[in-house]
Amino acid sequence: MNVRDTPQSTSHLGLEGLLNYRIQRLASKMTLLTTREVLKKRGIGISEWRLICRLIDNGPQTPTVLANMLGLDLGRTSRLLKSAETHGFVNRKADQNDRRSITISLTPKGQLAFEDAWPDACTVAEEFRQLYSPEEAAVLDELLDRAIRHANERL
Repeated sequence: MNVRDTPQSTSHLGLEGLLNYRIQRLASKMTLLTTREVLKKRGIGISEWRLICRLIDNGPQTPTVLANMLGLDLGRTSRLLKSAETHGFVNRKADQNDRRSITISLTPKGQLAFEDAWPDACTVAEEFRQLYSPEEAAVLDELLDRAIRHANERL
């Protein structure tokens, strides 16, 4: 069966008609711009950046919680944590009540990396937001929130 033979309303557009494909393309391009213009010169990888931002927003977390927040499996999360720890952005601390459990927290270097890069990362994001009027941006936010809620419910 050809992609264009499906009974969907966007089937005549092929791959370009799939919402998930279009959103992923945009996300990939925005990630590439953020990496090139903000992170690379600071020695921060995009996955490390997302980890740092999650820890800024949510405080210290277990690797399992971080994996869920980042949408990664535990193996990828483990490798990411090792890299971020090697770069000095995070540290691991054994739980005092359960030595088998560890908590990941930002180091002062991780906090400084965030404070240094955040304004520039916001500038990249704001450039895209400026493509829309305030009303359009509010509608886009609502549509994205609705799609994210639906995806979360399906998972």
